[in-house]
Amino acid sequence: MLQERKVSQNWGWMWNRWIMLKGNERVEREISHRLYSATEIVSLLKECGFTAVDVYGGLDGSPYDHTARRMAVVARK
Repeated sequence: MLQERKVSQNWGWMWNRWIMLKGNERVEREISHRLYSATEIVSLLKECGFTAVDVYGGLDGSPYDHTARRMAVVARK
């Protein structure tokens, strides 16, 4: 499998393309998705009425920092 990723619009969008090769068969898939910063997520949730919003680097409650591979958000009304 070959994979290509591109980030655009100040890290606002990510575009992915996968190419799967099996024998003489070639299948391509593309997807793009919006990327949100922790600041944007917290702001949007507070605008929707959530009062307590915590951001973590994973489901284990690890800190969300420059080493985090994921963002987990817990919001309460």
